[in-house]
Amino acid sequence: MKSAMRMAFVGLLVGVNCLAQTKQSGTSMGPSPATLERMPESLEVRYASSALPPHLRNDATIYTLDPAKGYLLNHKGANGASCIVVRSDWQMPERPFRNDIYWPVCYDAEGSRTLLRDYMYAAELRAQGLDAKQVHIEVTKRFGTAAYPNPARAGVAYMIAPIMRSFGDSKSSEPFTMNLPHYMFYAPNVKDSDIGGRPFSQYPFILSMSPGRDDVIILLVGEREKASILLESKDLLADLCAYRHFLCTTVATRNRLPKD
Repeated sequence: MKSAMRMAFVGLLVGVNCLAQTKQSGTSMGPSPATLERMPESLEVRYASSALPPHLRNDATIYTLDPAKGYLLNHKGANGASCIVVRSDWQMPERPFRNDIYWPVCYDAEGSRTLLRDYMYAAELRAQGLDAKQVHIEVTKRFGTAAYPNPARAGVAYMIAPIMRSFGDSKSSEPFTMNLPHYMFYAPNVKDSDIGGRPFSQYPFILSMSPGRDDVIILLVGEREKASILLESKDLLADLCAYRHFLCTTVATRNRLPKD
């Protein structure tokens, strides 16, 4: 009897030890929600502001993400532009939240007053534990209300950062890392057929993220401007690569489009 009890006790210890090793190694015995990690603040500020042209960066408003709370004001600017690094693709409710989404965007004054608020609210909801579908429902139900007005005029969201990681078109099951600097112009309810758009080409095309509110005309920068941006951002790119391997620039990321 004593021998059997000793064996059972040893077995219990082995099981506890294996569970502890599983937790320490970062593996899981089953699926678990992706947990965001906070970026180093100085790196996040540089990355967020890189979405703007150089002459707008110093006086832009910058927010950094606290995964436990949402976006927090880091620097209050005066030129109307506001920048964040998006970590939650809340506009794709069919895809669970991940911890490897990174795309900087800076809105002009009108976008900061309207569209940016969707991302701020989404970050708060994710911090509260809501999943992608729940966040999408809560954010979209506010569209067009007095508290969440649609853009009242044309404007631009800058995304000329040297690198980004996000989903491509609706058919992509995994996110892409891309060197894809581009501009986004607000164009509510505009279709490719209205402008002769060719999706994911060097010509203007429509990206409809939230139809009627967040429809934008995408214009990719030219190859010469892209090369200049990557060269100017070489230190930032090196630091991002050192921070996360999937933010490294390669031959493939230089040539990739979201449809690839």
